Amino acid sequence: MKNNSPKYIAFKTLIKHKLYLLNNYAVLRHIIESNQFTIIEYKKHTNSEPVSELIKKLTIEKEIQQNDSFLYINNNLKFVFVNADISDEDKCSLLRHELGHICDPDLKNTGSQNSRIKREEFANEFSCYTKNPGIRLKGYVFLIKKWKLLVAVMALLACLLGAAFITNTLIIPPAKPVTGNVSTYVNSDSTYYVTSAGKKYHLRHCIIIKYKNNLTEITLNDAVNKGYKPCLICIPEEE
Repeated sequence: MKNNSPKYIAFKTLIKHKLYLLNNYAVLRHIIESNQFTIIEYKKHTNSEPVSELIKKLTIEKEIQQNDSFLYINNNLKFVFVNADISDEDKCSLLRHELGHICDPDLKNTGSQNSRIKREEFANEFSCYTKNPGIRLKGYVFLIKKWKLLVAVMALLACLLGAAFITNTLIIPPAKPVTGNVSTYVNSDSTYYVTSAGKKYHLRHCIIIKYKNNLTEITLNDAVNKGYKPCLICIPEEE
């Protein structure tokens, strides 16, 4: 997104004013006036005396008859003229367009017809983006407007999770560690078998000792005390 593109300028304007879109006459009026422009509502035929005098003084009778809105800039005089007889919805559309002109970086470049065409295109695109900015921008503005609430919610969740962790730590007893001493979970009176040359104790049906005759019966306690280890094939501790 280029820094001088209408989309970027529209994005920047909405973020600055923490808005999702520009679709409210009072809000648009406030933003335009914050840019040092005065909004003048006029009628095509009959106006109040102050408005009539201003139109004559600025010699803009032709513009009044031909347009429903336009900018007037002359030195320190900055006006946005808008037709008072049209609906608020149409006023919003026109004011978005005029705000696009105000925010256009090339506003002062009035030299050629080509420049005027480009400025009109810029204002039209600006108006479209500020009316329909897209979901991403809406989400971004929401975060900006609600960041304090989001921080508070996250802090509350952190406190709740911390409290739950502390509660579980204090209330739930720690699990007993499993030690390497198989006698803690195997019946020490069970009978196992060892060979004269082997270093493991086995179940009787273990394939390792199934066809051997030089077997010695042994209890678990004796096997452990004599340094025998459980067979990894028959896994006697799972008996």
